[in-house]
Amino acid sequence: MGRFGWVLLAAWVAVLAGYALLQPDPYAKGWRLVLELAFVGRAVNISDGIPAGFSKLYLLIQCGLQDIIMIMILYPWIVTGYEHARKRRFVLRTIDYLHQSAERHKHRIEPFGAVGLCLFVFFPFWSTGALVGSVVGYLLGMRTWLIFASVITGHLTSVVALIWFLDAMHEVAESFSEGIAQFLPWFVLAFLFGVALLSRYLDKRRQRNSSQDNNEPGDSA
Repeated sequence: MGRFGWVLLAAWVAVLAGYALLQPDPYAKGWRLVLELAFVGRAVNISDGIPAGFSKLYLLIQCGLQDIIMIMILYPWIVTGYEHARKRRFVLRTIDYLHQSAERHKHRIEPFGAVGLCLFVFFPFWSTGALVGSVVGYLLGMRTWLIFASVITGHLTSVVALIWFLDAMHEVAESFSEGIAQFLPWFVLAFLFGVALLSRYLDKRRQRNSSQDNNEPGDSA
């Protein structure tokens, strides 16, 4: 799986480089979308790519494959533990982060199984991407083929839905003002940031309530 991931990575880079050479404007700036997907997620990646002039096919290739490639490369390390990752500190920190994120979300997905995992990956919020989803599936003891089927289905469906939705939103914003349309990625980022803060607040509140319930003395006989 890891070797296939590296082969797919090489092909993916070649395709993106081909776009950049054949049509530098805007595809020479594709590296920006790669970084956006890695650090702030699919929604910002696509909402920035659409007004910048990137084609829907390019966004599907770039955004759709990037996380799948990372899963194939990192999943063997996640499964086999940290032995091979200890020599690579960056990889070890990445796996630690993925495990911590997955532990926070595991209780939400466990009752719903593969369907819950697919929906978890579908929604484009922080810490709910394909990589974290694959770790959640592993921690829940799912079979590898089921993890990949759920994660890839959720991820690609999300990418297609985001391309369609954000393209429509861009057209609506552009009909009002081109200036507003240019700020679409910032609107999306602010919305996701607000949802992340709300989710963290609700998690902390739930943990506080759970802790208080556990500390309450039992009824005396």
